[in-house]
Amino acid sequence: MRWQLTTLVFQSLLLLAAASDKYCSGEYSHGGDHCKKFEFDSTTDEEKCGSSSGSKHGDNSVNGIKLSNCTTFYDISDLPDQDIDDHTTKMAQLITNVFENGGTSIGYGYVENIKDCRGYTSGYIGFTTGTNDAYTVVKQYLKHNPKSKLRKSLKELKRLSQLDFGDSGRADTSKLDKHGYMKAWQHAACYDARFIQTQLDVGHAMYLKPAMKYAASVGVHSNLGKAFFYDTIVQHGWQYVEPQINLPRILQLTGARRANESEKDYLARFLKTRRQLQCCSPSSVWNESADRVSDLQKLLEDWDRNKDLKHPVKLDAFGVKVKGTEDLLYDSENCKHKPKHSKGVKPTDLPIPDTCPNPLMS
Repeated sequence: MRWQLTTLVFQSLLLLAAASDKYCSGEYSHGGDHCKKFEFDSTTDEEKCGSSSGSKHGDNSVNGIKLSNCTTFYDISDLPDQDIDDHTTKMAQLITNVFENGGTSIGYGYVENIKDCRGYTSGYIGFTTGTNDAYTVVKQYLKHNPKSKLRKSLKELKRLSQLDFGDSGRADTSKLDKHGYMKAWQHAACYDARFIQTQLDVGHAMYLKPAMKYAASVGVHSNLGKAFFYDTIVQHGWQYVEPQINLPRILQLTGARRANESEKDYLARFLKTRRQLQCCSPSSVWNESADRVSDLQKLLEDWDRNKDLKHPVKLDAFGVKVKGTEDLLYDSENCKHKPKHSKGVKPTDLPIPDTCPNPLMS
C-alpha cells in the first residue's frame, strides 16, 4: 500500500512539473533574461517563507517597513473610483474561484495549507491565516455569531497577525490545528449563511473595491479588464509587505499606458508581465499557477466577444466553463446542503482597509 501511495505522489509531482513547463516556456521560461527585472536572483530559500529569527522592528514596522496607515495595505484613497455591476462581479468571482478552487462551486468551505508560506488558505477568495485576512473574516463573523467554534482560533489568528512580515512563524498552523480551525471554518461555511456573506463582504472591501480603483488608475474600464484586475489582486495582493509579487509591482513593471494604446493592448502587456513574474519566481507554487494567466490571455484574444463578459467563457487549462448563472451562495463541493436562513442575510458595505485605524480589524 505504501509503495502505491508513493507512486501516486510521484505521478502527481510529475504532472505538476509538466504543467509548469507547459505554461513557463519560451518568453515565460524560468531563468531567462526577461526574469532579471523581477530581481528574484538573490532570493534565498529561507527568504521565500521568511527568516525564523523573528527580527524585531518595533510596534510601528513590518519587516523593516514603517506602518504609515495602521495597515499592511497601501493608502489608495487618492486613486479614482469606478463601479462594477452585479453580473460582472459574479463572473469575476466565478472565474477566480475556478483558479482558486478548481470549479464553479464557490469554495466557502475550502481550507488547505498549500505550503505558500501563508498558513491556511481558506474560503472563496483564499483568505490566509498568515496575511491577516482570515483573521479579519473571523473577527467580523464573530460579531454576528459569537458562539461559533471559530472563536477558539481568534486569539491565535490575532497572534499570527502581529508577527513581523518576513517571520516564518506566520506560516505556522500548529495551534490552529489544536483549536480545530479547519473543521470550524468548514462547519460555519456549510451551516451559516451569515458566514458566507461575511466572506463576500470582506472580500469586496479588501480586494474587489481596491481592484476597481487600481484598474481605473490605468484606464481599464472594460468588464473583462476589471475581472483581470480582480483575479490579480486576489492572487498577488496589494500589501506593501510583499513588494516583489504584489499588484502595484506588476503595474510598475508593465509601465504606463502608451500613447494611443488600446485597453486590449495594455492588458496584453499587463498579463505578460504577470505570467513572467509567476514563472520567474523561485517558488514552485507561483510557477504552477501560470496556467490561470494563460487562460486569461486566451479570453483577451477574443476581445470582441469577451470584453463585456456577457457570454459564457471557457477556461481551457482547467476544463471549466463559466456561465454566470451558477449559484454563488452554496459550496456544493465542500458542503452537503445549502446553509440555513439565507433569506434574512443581507450584505454589509465594509470600507477599504487602507486608513488608520484599520476599519476591518477593529
